[in-house]
Amino acid sequence: MLSLNRILAIVRREYLERVKTKAFWISTLLVPVFLGAVMIIPAWLASRGGGTFTVAVLDFTGRFAEPIMTELDDMLIRSVSTTTETLEDAGVVTGEQAGTMGEMVEESILDLSLVPLDPGGDPEAAREKAKQRVHASEFDGLLVIPATLPDEGQAEYVSSNVSAFQMLSILERSVSNVMVADRLTAAGLDPEAVGELTRRVDLRTMKLGAKGQETHDRGQGFMLSYVFMMIIYMTVLMYGIYVMRGVLEEKSSHIVEVIISTVKPFELMLGKILGIGAVGLTQFLLWSIMMVAISAPGVSAAVGMGGLELPAVPAIQIIFFVVYFVLGFLLYGTLYAGIGAAFDTEQEAQNFQGAITMFLVVPLVLMMYILNQPDAPLSVALSLFPFFTPMLMFLRMTLTQVPAIQLAASVVIMGGTILASAWMVGKIYRVGILMHGSKPKLKDMWRWIREA
Repeated sequence: MLSLNRILAIVRREYLERVKTKAFWISTLLVPVFLGAVMIIPAWLASRGGGTFTVAVLDFTGRFAEPIMTELDDMLIRSVSTTTETLEDAGVVTGEQAGTMGEMVEESILDLSLVPLDPGGDPEAAREKAKQRVHASEFDGLLVIPATLPDEGQAEYVSSNVSAFQMLSILERSVSNVMVADRLTAAGLDPEAVGELTRRVDLRTMKLGAKGQETHDRGQGFMLSYVFMMIIYMTVLMYGIYVMRGVLEEKSSHIVEVIISTVKPFELMLGKILGIGAVGLTQFLLWSIMMVAISAPGVSAAVGMGGLELPAVPAIQIIFFVVYFVLGFLLYGTLYAGIGAAFDTEQEAQNFQGAITMFLVVPLVLMMYILNQPDAPLSVALSLFPFFTPMLMFLRMTLTQVPAIQLAASVVIMGGTILASAWMVGKIYRVGILMHGSKPKLKDMWRWIREA
């Protein structure tokens, strides 16, 4: 008979042994900081400006330099207006905040100036002279408009830096717009009228809720849920490996031989898995508290994000986030515990460890298929496969209304798989935990399961 008191004693030992370490508290603090930095720093850098560029222009047609400069100025002004309207339409800012946001966006738009140069009578000499001025850093680049435009040929941009993609995109569109307008005019058409008739129509995406309600969603909610899915992947992998290393350390130091004299091998395995799992749940709780604190209005305003609205995550998703972490950890933690008991060192266990880790990696590969067809029969089948369920079923929950029967089935199937895995791994653990000096093969483990 299993002793609940002995199992709880092992759980308590494993839990306190890890929670009291500096590594636990450092990782607890650094992970939110890292995730926050990944999301905030790129936006912060973008808000600090798109850069300042001065580009020389050699216009061998003699008539496009001024129109391109005018079109460029108009495009930069439109960029401010379009960005502000997009943020307001997405619900990120309100109408009252749009003015302030527009000023911030205007400051962040790149500063691009065009300086016309005299093409002279010798195009090659003029181009070489202008190129030397770019090489001497007098200009950031050189825009060359050949005499054959707009009928044929291409405009050229010469610079030592051709990776300033934002600047190059706006410059290219400015040149293209002017050339198209010139062709339309030559054909007897009004460029403004044509532009108005061919104006694009944006698609407003509305997410349908469980009760038929519609909410405007441009993918913000999914992105936050995607982060949650990646957290499940990283933490299940991390804590599963913790279980394996804990078993390996006790086995290699022969401490386990002393412990086994007072508890059963299965009790030791179960206590170790539950204790390390409790450490993971504690870390999730602390991260949740930190997220709530960081998203408080006062703190958001302090870091300049008071006008932003964080996407709301339904309570059911948060609940299943915890459920799938617990189930995923119990499944993979059990398998990693068996690997730790079967081998003497982590190097010897690498092949089997890699095979189990692959089951966590495959859902990341399948993610794009699930994104496009979350309700397809194959998507449903993949999300019900117990080794993929923690990530793929949670991903489907963020994309569509998953039927309750499928959610219940996923929990039941995972529960059955965990029990079956615990039964088999328990037999491997019972034999392997006391074996030293030999590197077992798959057939040896199968023999242990049959004979233990």
